[in-house]
Amino acid sequence: MQVIRSIIVDDEEFAVIEIREQLVSYPNVEVVATFADGLSGLQGINELQPDLVFVDIEMPELNGFEMLGRLNCAPVVIFCTGFSKYAIDGYAYDPTDFLLKPIKKQRFGEAMDRAFKDIERRSHDERLKRQKQQLGYLLLEFRDLHGESRRVYVWPEDILFVQPQENNANYLEYHLEDSTCYLVKKTLKRAIKELENSRFIQVHRSYLVNQSKIRELHGNDMLILRHPDAPRIPVSRAYRKTVRKILQA
Repeated sequence: MQVIRSIIVDDEEFAVIEIREQLVSYPNVEVVATFADGLSGLQGINELQPDLVFVDIEMPELNGFEMLGRLNCAPVVIFCTGFSKYAIDGYAYDPTDFLLKPIKKQRFGEAMDRAFKDIERRSHDERLKRQKQQLGYLLLEFRDLHGESRRVYVWPEDILFVQPQENNANYLEYHLEDSTCYLVKKTLKRAIKELENSRFIQVHRSYLVNQSKIRELHGNDMLILRHPDAPRIPVSRAYRKTVRKILQA
């Protein structure tokens, strides 16, 4: 059975005791630390990297929202507060559940069931991410048309070219052979680094191209790709020599 490492961050000693008592029914959940304010909680969570965190909202130093907003890790979160007014704002932090004090045993059990499922899902996602990256897949994270966060794993060989979004260099368009286009928040410099071992070359300050998809260099300054719907890609003077070398190889 997987041991779930948890942390309680609450400035009310009685509330910490109450959560500990509720957790007695879960022998696979270990409370590795408790903290009485948001600042020490922030430092402790970042250092200990727990799987699950129970968080109060109104606390000294930093409140629960401020603390979560500064974490450099992403544990599963269960809010425990005496104030229902925070519920709507709290869900912006993607918690597993939102419990009102005093915490009823049944509601605590429901929250723990959700937490176990979320921890298992995240563990599976992390394993999948490591496996895919080891095989050479590229992870693209973006928001769909409904504003929902999404992630896809793309085989680099399926990418035709990459270019910054018009008027916003902080977003890149990944154009794939199947005519799919993913808009990802990322700089071209970072994309070049990620694809440096996948036979991609920069041919222009705004274009990164898959070498295997190049058909010909037209008129010294325009690339034609091996795809009927692909646009012609401009080639800057600084990159022409490199492109010619690749085409002659």
